[in-house]
Amino acid sequence: MPEEATAESTPPPLPPSPLEKLNDFPDRLSPMLVKELRQGLRTHSFVILFLILQGLLALILLTIAAANPKAGGVVSSIIFCFFSFAVLLVQPLRGMSAISSEVKSDTIDLMSLTRLSAWRIVFGKWSSIMGQTGLFLFAVIPYLILRYFFGGMQLFSELLLFFSIFLLSGVFTAITVGLSASTLALIRSLPLFLGLLLIFIIPTLSFAELDSVLEAFTPKTPSHSLSLIGTYLIGGFVGYFFLELAATAIAPSSENRATRKRLISLVVIPLAFAALHTVEPEMAWFVTLLLLTLVSLDFFTENQDYPSVVMRPFLRFGPLGSFAARFLTPGWATGTLFHLSLTSLIILLSLAMGKELRDPNNLSAWIGLGIVLGTLYLSNLLGQIFQKKFSSRLVAYIIFLFMLGLLLPLLSILSSIGEVETVAWAFCLLPPAQVFLFDNGEDSTIILVTWITAGLYIFGCMAYAFKPLVQLSKLEREEFDSLDNEANNK
Repeated sequence: MPEEATAESTPPPLPPSPLEKLNDFPDRLSPMLVKELRQGLRTHSFVILFLILQGLLALILLTIAAANPKAGGVVSSIIFCFFSFAVLLVQPLRGMSAISSEVKSDTIDLMSLTRLSAWRIVFGKWSSIMGQTGLFLFAVIPYLILRYFFGGMQLFSELLLFFSIFLLSGVFTAITVGLSASTLALIRSLPLFLGLLLIFIIPTLSFAELDSVLEAFTPKTPSHSLSLIGTYLIGGFVGYFFLELAATAIAPSSENRATRKRLISLVVIPLAFAALHTVEPEMAWFVTLLLLTLVSLDFFTENQDYPSVVMRPFLRFGPLGSFAARFLTPGWATGTLFHLSLTSLIILLSLAMGKELRDPNNLSAWIGLGIVLGTLYLSNLLGQIFQKKFSSRLVAYIIFLFMLGLLLPLLSILSSIGEVETVAWAFCLLPPAQVFLFDNGEDSTIILVTWITAGLYIFGCMAYAFKPLVQLSKLEREEFDSLDNEANNK
């Protein structure tokens, strides 16, 4: 009689506990974000800063509560000051080596093998730091609730200010992450200068000007609300732009990242100008010229060498796509054309919305615009002339732009020694020197000088751009032949 097996039956395994899912990040998150968060949350810089912020806020607020229960304004100032130092100064500076550290350790290529695009790598770096900044935000909320019991709290304004500080932290972090992709250490360290300014600005705004700041974040009229929306739109665009700078720096040459950047610029900058123009035309022009200067850092310095496959999406639209390629494909030549077109669009928008460019008795707006454009395009032209002497076009452009900016204090010193008008006319071919002609000559004469010089520099840039634009036509023909061969093989 065969022996019967007497193996004990085992019960089926139980399903995992829902609490176990809290021990790790969900699979839906980007692997780059998960990697950076795991590393960032364990660093001493994050842990020490988090504990210091908690300890100081608890100690100071409890001390004030015991001494003066009605010191609501002082409590708000302390909370905003410590929170601003943490998320506007310390956290963004952690992104200074975000991309450069990966480049030095030769891990960028390994990340590319995992099918992570350049944008996902850069965005993962940024979102990791912002995730840690979000922890600071939630850690301060209990103190904000405690602040409510001190009385005199402007609930909506203070909450909106907290939200705005968090968004501004995202912009500053994007700037440091974007600049961290530069090969020049001086450019990567530029955020340190901004940090030095914040050391003095944050305490002043938190203690001396907090009421004025809160009033700015209390929308009372539709135009005020529109200006806040325009400010948030500009901040988001600036952050996106710097992240794209880093993504472009580490992306392969066959990846076209220029088209999306330029199309977003074509939408955001005119919208921001229109929103701010309804509130204050001078402020709208000031912000818009800053944005045009910002995007010129990328448009005037993009790499011109890329394969013909970049042209394929444009060729699908026939002659219209071929025309759009002259403005939207990568390269500093097409970037110069696009920047000039975007500037023309802003001028047409201003002529349609306001009178600052239509008033024949007030030419200062045209003069200021000519000086700014002349400075930008002169820096672009000098960068193309002396490009071989620099490691990259971006470095050359920034150096020449910085040198032209230094002319203002230098010419101011010279004008204090001699006659202002003599010094200004002696250097009138340099756009910054034309600033000193405002109060020392007829507007009709000054506008001729500014726009003639600006036109010469724009013409010089387009002359240098002629050869790259001809090369663009060759790439089109190569891609046409490639598409014909593929069609014949099928």
